[in-house]
Amino acid sequence: MVWRNLHMYTGRTRTSRADYLLVGGLPRCLRVKIIFETVHQMNFSKSMSLRLIGIRILRILACLVLVAAITWIAFSVLHVNALIVGFAYVLAVLIVAASWGLTESFVTSIAATLCLNYYFLPPVLSFTIADPQNWVALSAFMVTAITASKLSASVRSRATEAQARRIEVEHLYQLSLSLMLVDTAKELGPQIAVSVKKQFDCFAVAFCDGLTGEIHVAGIDDQRFEHEILRAIAIGEDAWFVSRKESTPAGVEVIVVPVALGGRILGSLGMIGPSLSEPAVQAIANLAAVAIEHARQQIALARMEVARQNERLRTILLDALAHDFLTPLTSIKSAITTVRSEYKHEAEEDDFLAVVEEEADKLGEMINETTDMARIEPGKPRIRRHQLPIIALIRPSLERMKNLLEGRPLNIEIQEGISSVNADPDMMGLALRQLLGNAVKYSPPETTIVISASQADDTVTIRVRDQGPGIPPDEFESIFERFYRGKRIQESVAGTGMGLSIARDIVSAHQGRLWVENAPEGGAQFSFTLPVFTEDKKS
Repeated sequence: MVWRNLHMYTGRTRTSRADYLLVGGLPRCLRVKIIFETVHQMNFSKSMSLRLIGIRILRILACLVLVAAITWIAFSVLHVNALIVGFAYVLAVLIVAASWGLTESFVTSIAATLCLNYYFLPPVLSFTIADPQNWVALSAFMVTAITASKLSASVRSRATEAQARRIEVEHLYQLSLSLMLVDTAKELGPQIAVSVKKQFDCFAVAFCDGLTGEIHVAGIDDQRFEHEILRAIAIGEDAWFVSRKESTPAGVEVIVVPVALGGRILGSLGMIGPSLSEPAVQAIANLAAVAIEHARQQIALARMEVARQNERLRTILLDALAHDFLTPLTSIKSAITTVRSEYKHEAEEDDFLAVVEEEADKLGEMINETTDMARIEPGKPRIRRHQLPIIALIRPSLERMKNLLEGRPLNIEIQEGISSVNADPDMMGLALRQLLGNAVKYSPPETTIVISASQADDTVTIRVRDQGPGIPPDEFESIFERFYRGKRIQESVAGTGMGLSIARDIVSAHQGRLWVENAPEGGAQFSFTLPVFTEDKKS
């Protein structure tokens, strides 16, 4: 008995072992709960069935009374013939079929046929028929009455169903309008539950968010809502588990349906209210899913707009800071140059002024480098590619770093006949300077830094090698993460940990690759690739 009633939880019209296995996929506590609730539901269904049987019996008795009344009036009062009373019986059958249904109209047809035979077809007051033509007439009447009752009941059923579908469509339309107006600044779950409850006159509606597992209830948090089942469906444990159960009063159902879009479970929806058709239940779930997806897209767009505004503000702020820093620095440098060139002073004083001028140049270079790095959005550097000779990439970078590289042995090895690359000179210059700066910071001052470039097919590889302590193999990938600094040098060498991350972003934007390895002769070697310039790559 329990097994046969499990289809109320699975929403299927036929029961099989698959229904039991579907419920069996839930935790044991839920399975036990479902079984006990199913037994309770069986008892409730039994009482409801007895009530319906009683109503049906009363209607049948009323039909018999109607036939008896027509028979008495026609036979005892009006004394009409069989043709007239036959039309009266047919009319009664049609009225019963239109009012109550097929079963009652069928009983009315049989009773009317028997009365027509007994009271109006000769010999009267007998169920025998003397004239064979009357057999034909009686059979025709019976077929006509039954056919008319079936047609009338079918029309009534279709009209009732069409009216119900029309009302459901109107409610779905109103629900779609209300869900389009959800406030993305507030939680979606309560708004969806309130909208469904309002449009479909439900006693209570519950929505479980598939991301958080939180349940929002509109109306009274009825005990008929199984929170465990709502969560199990919402988080995808039983993604297509649909529950439909009859409840009190008559015509009320407890429905739980998954809210899914494109195969993704977004949550689950529970409703306690009037019985709804399967298409209407699915339409409600689909509308809720579309509303959730639309709201999340709106939130994402709003975040993108905020990020765009923040980026614009950051650019304005950086430009202002760069200007505020560089303006007094330029004045200082001009004043020092004027003093050194136009005023007499001792040799010792000239050395001090030279140091001030040199440090001012370094500070200006640091400001330019820092603002250039800060303008690059993580992972999305803006590049403008064109033909760039390798020497035109290396030479400006060394020129801009001349103060930092002063006194440092350099070895530049460029393959003869190497092709130009397709790159942004400003961006790639910034990337190369990050690698050179790393080499300077992490290697002894008297050691040589080697810059080499070679070509293989349509790719140029540029390498920067130092003679420092090298990099532990377990940090080969970590050092390219933003703000990461090596464990051995994070306390002894100043830095922000941004340079290598920015360099990798720039190289990746050029369809290249940046990696690090320890050179056989000692030290670290950073290498990156760039595509060779061709006319079809010109941008």
